[in-house]
Amino acid sequence: MGFEFVVKQMRIKEVRQGALVEADKIILCIDDKETGMLLPHPLSNFIKSTFDRKSLALKTQKNYAEEIKKFLNYTLECISDEEEMYLDLRDTGISGLQLKHGASYITHLTQRVRANEIIAQQVRDADRMLTKFYLWLSEQGLIKEKIQYREEVRSIKGQKKVIIRSPFDNFELGTEYPNTRDMGRENDRLHDFGNGRLDLVNLFIRIAELEAPDIAIGVAFQFYGGLRKGEVVNLLRSSVKEPNGKGSGELTLNIKDNWSFLFPDKKLTVLEQVKKTRIQAVFKAPIVLEMYKKHMELLSRMERNGKLKNEQALFCSIHTGRPISGTAYWERFTRVKNRFLSILLENDEEAYRKLTSKNWSTHIGRGIYTNMLVFLLGWSASEVMIARGDSNIQSSNSYIEEQNVKKKTEEAIEIIARATTHADKTYSKVEDLRGL
Repeated sequence: MGFEFVVKQMRIKEVRQGALVEADKIILCIDDKETGMLLPHPLSNFIKSTFDRKSLALKTQKNYAEEIKKFLNYTLECISDEEEMYLDLRDTGISGLQLKHGASYITHLTQRVRANEIIAQQVRDADRMLTKFYLWLSEQGLIKEKIQYREEVRSIKGQKKVIIRSPFDNFELGTEYPNTRDMGRENDRLHDFGNGRLDLVNLFIRIAELEAPDIAIGVAFQFYGGLRKGEVVNLLRSSVKEPNGKGSGELTLNIKDNWSFLFPDKKLTVLEQVKKTRIQAVFKAPIVLEMYKKHMELLSRMERNGKLKNEQALFCSIHTGRPISGTAYWERFTRVKNRFLSILLENDEEAYRKLTSKNWSTHIGRGIYTNMLVFLLGWSASEVMIARGDSNIQSSNSYIEEQNVKKKTEEAIEIIARATTHADKTYSKVEDLRGL
């Protein structure tokens, strides 16, 4: 990217009550790296109209401007990295900015919290500032998306004030927040579809096959193998050790950082990071094997048609042929989730109420996988930690537990395969979903 946003404090002259006076102002500028020119940007009016007119201290104004600068530079990086969600912004500019872009940025910051790079408070600050920024953009008619803002009355220092609620915090966007977002409240993340609800698990995978076929096997790997999002998008074709033609043998994934092969030009790789290198066993549920076969057929078709831009990647966009990034995977997953919930609303109201009672996104796959191990197979907590690829296991017990897990994994593969054979009671094929 040949330019970036910067925040500068400048002394300017302006007319006040007919007199020319000098004053220090916080200005949002474009720094052209090729020419070295620094140009004031019209979005500086957000700082001026929102904070300067309230006579807030220059340091406070600068802090607010820095938050907007970070978001805008993140957006520029995503455009440069050819993230599908951001490609339209090349032509539309600011007017094409939508809530999903702000949600993607908040999710990116949340991933940085989980990587211990920033603290949760920075996500809350960014969320609050983006809410103000998007409201201003809407009021100025600078963005095309029509946004419904929600208000609530809060008591602040004994006075009632009307607060604009964050438009990014809703189920449709699938925005990920740190677990500590609501201090003092019970964890508001959903960790499972319900004990033994393999029918819902398989329904979600079937909808992924319909709505986002290029990640359907990734979703299956998350639910039946406990993979994190970053681990999924880092998979190469060579990462998969698949069963033989008759279905016997193990299905394992070599989990490691492959971003140098997949995303060599990408500067922001937080959403593509692998937390722990390992060999991960995946349950050979019939739906997993089916999705894997269909996925390889999809890649073969793309390859024959000359659409693949990276022949090593296991996950490539059906639109661009490039490896699917963490952001693009999250966007697809959220689209599948919205369709999934709309079908539940019409067909299983009780499940719909449960699955809309708390926030959840891609990480729910690890919770579902964990509950399979605990409730269907009766594994201990330490065995589950090893199977999930967690790090906080006591070293003195790890070797013994790993041997137990290896033995139980072999037994569990066959148990899960038999259990899921009976799970597809209502939605057995993707064709059954097309009429819903």
